[in-house]
Amino acid sequence: MSEKSPGTIVISGPLIGHHHKRFSDSYEVVYSDKKVMHQEEFNESIQEACAAIVMTSITVSPQVIDSAPNLKILSNCGVGYDNIEHQYARDKGILVTNTPDVLTTSCAELGVALVMATARRLAEGFRLIENNEFSGWKIDLLLGSELCGKTLGMFGCGRIGQAMVRTIKGFGMNIIYHNRRKLSSEMEADLAMRYVSFNDLISLSDVLVVTASLNRDNSHSFTLDNFRKMKRGSMLVNIGRGGIIKESDLILALGEDLIAAVGLDV
Repeated sequence: MSEKSPGTIVISGPLIGHHHKRFSDSYEVVYSDKKVMHQEEFNESIQEACAAIVMTSITVSPQVIDSAPNLKILSNCGVGYDNIEHQYARDKGILVTNTPDVLTTSCAELGVALVMATARRLAEGFRLIENNEFSGWKIDLLLGSELCGKTLGMFGCGRIGQAMVRTIKGFGMNIIYHNRRKLSSEMEADLAMRYVSFNDLISLSDVLVVTASLNRDNSHSFTLDNFRKMKRGSMLVNIGRGGIIKESDLILALGEDLIAAVGLDV
């Protein structure tokens, strides 16, 4: 950093467009414009930084924060910010921000697409054709599941969950949800859904969609014990955070046919 520079700004991965050029020329900008930085590269780059744009694959631990005495702000490029020890940063006087609502509709539409693809077994059909294994029509070939009349359960119902419910209401599903906080009665009426306990959510849902952010309370909410409480033939879709599901238990649940299928965006 030059003596005239007020600080270094680290951009840890490619941005869409040329927003990096909006920073004042008086700052030195370290911009990884081709790929997201490896953790070690970020750890080294941030030591002289006053600000950093953090991609969600990068962890900002207390040790990383302590190594950057000039740091004033961490801007996370995503809605979830569990990759940053945000409370520790705030205790150090460092502002932590995220980017809520910029992908609400996109994530909700992807969630609906995963529900459809999982219910209609689209990935299996694609692999069948790709591997030249289609030998002719059979009455039960790739027999999927209709959504109309089934129960859709939402684990987490913030902006993305609510947008997804608005999109999928036309399928004629019964919609239940579990959230950290119960929504207002007006919101529940508008979305035509009702609040249930977590145990009711997992036992009643034919399709269970995770949209929640990850926190200490919901980490590994879906374990083998809970998979055993779900309906056989039910489907699980996760567009939230991977850590909400215990992955090794999910593999066991699929192997034991405790659930029928899973669609993952994490």
